[in-house]
Amino acid sequence: MIQFNLPGNLTLLLEPANKKFRLVLIDGTQELACRKETRTNLKRFITSTESQLFKGRLQLYKNDDAIIIKLKGEDVGAITLSELEKALET
Repeated sequence: MIQFNLPGNLTLLLEPANKKFRLVLIDGTQELACRKETRTNLKRFITSTESQLFKGRLQLYKNDDAIIIKLKGEDVGAITLSELEKALET
């Protein structure tokens, strides 16, 4: 499991789940939102010109070299593209 610390006591977890990854946004111990996606689709998102991944409560937006994490349409934090790419290699 990989953890990305975000502002406001939020954490984005990247958990392996069979052939997919489970992306979970938590506030302390409470799960706020989660999505499952394959490693291939996450890597494709990183390298493509696509600017958005997921619809619904948890969304990822690409902005230059950063990935903006949104919860219910509001920005809650960001990680770099290289951080996510490195996490997918483990």
